[in-house]
Amino acid sequence: MRVEPTWMDEMLVPKLTHVPLAARRAMREEPRDSATHLRLAAAIPALGQIEIGGRASRDAGNETLKVVAWNVERLRHGDAIAATLAGQAPDVVLLSEVDEGMARSGNGHPLRDLADRLGHAFAYGVEFVELDAGNEMERSVAGDIADAEGFHGNAVTSAVPLLRPFLVRLDAAGGWFLPERGQPRIGGRMAIGGQVQLGSRRVTVISVHLENRTGPAGRLVQARHLLDAIERYDPDAPVLIGGDFNTLTATHEERHDDPDAWAALISADPDRLIDVEAYEPLFALFAERGFDWKDANNLDLATQRREAGDPEPVGRIDWFFTRGLVATRPAVLPAVRPDGSPSSDHEALAVTVRIA
Repeated sequence: MRVEPTWMDEMLVPKLTHVPLAARRAMREEPRDSATHLRLAAAIPALGQIEIGGRASRDAGNETLKVVAWNVERLRHGDAIAATLAGQAPDVVLLSEVDEGMARSGNGHPLRDLADRLGHAFAYGVEFVELDAGNEMERSVAGDIADAEGFHGNAVTSAVPLLRPFLVRLDAAGGWFLPERGQPRIGGRMAIGGQVQLGSRRVTVISVHLENRTGPAGRLVQARHLLDAIERYDPDAPVLIGGDFNTLTATHEERHDDPDAWAALISADPDRLIDVEAYEPLFALFAERGFDWKDANNLDLATQRREAGDPEPVGRIDWFFTRGLVATRPAVLPAVRPDGSPSSDHEALAVTVRIA
């Protein structure tokens, strides 16, 4: 499974290569170990492809670029998400957790529908080929309905032409294929991006999703890999990275195996889930590479959204990072449907940038 930045023309396809249902079911019966995961991943063309679709509604950008980044939690609530985005009139949208052909989100192509409603072109890459209908709750919703495609990934949409789309795979270990996760998947975290014209310059825009089932050290490794890939892609262009960085300040085990111990850590530092920089070394790495995040984010606001009555604390896990750009008007946009229920378990982020 390739874990390198790739942006060759042969990767760009109008439709991802289908993985037959029988093949996905056979993959579930294989030994659930890392070696098998690597072998299966290497045989799935869709993991190295970028699906291109939609249509840009403008030929060129202005002197500023308004960008929204949003983990849309499968994009199952497409109408509400489209309404939120349309109200912002963004030039570029950076999306993560986007389904294609998944029963839990209607077995359709919600990204294509969203892009059409916004008047955007899109580039979509597969994070995981799902071998089941999702987590326990999602499996109960899907029932006996099979996934038409089983794709789950990240996307960039743009009102202006998206140039040189590229994909960076950040993880080949196959942790989600292992039986203890209870959600068999082929693939790993990834980023997808491209360039848009801003005034006289091209700006690199990237949607990224880092791993939640690791700790700060693991996210640091993924962030370093992403930044190295950006340097190889275009070291001179201004850069805007946005997405779900899962800056949860601890490992999954620390947060879930002993609830009392985790509650004690929160009690010792009640602000740790918002003021996360001291716990997540990726911020030092971004600073070292010339990136800023202070002006592009509302640093004191959480970006997680819970169902009403859920007592679990919320934190700031979604971010923008910029280099060579001036960021203004950062905002956190509520992820709500008309009835007040969540449209996603993440709020959306917005920011406006111009060339520095």
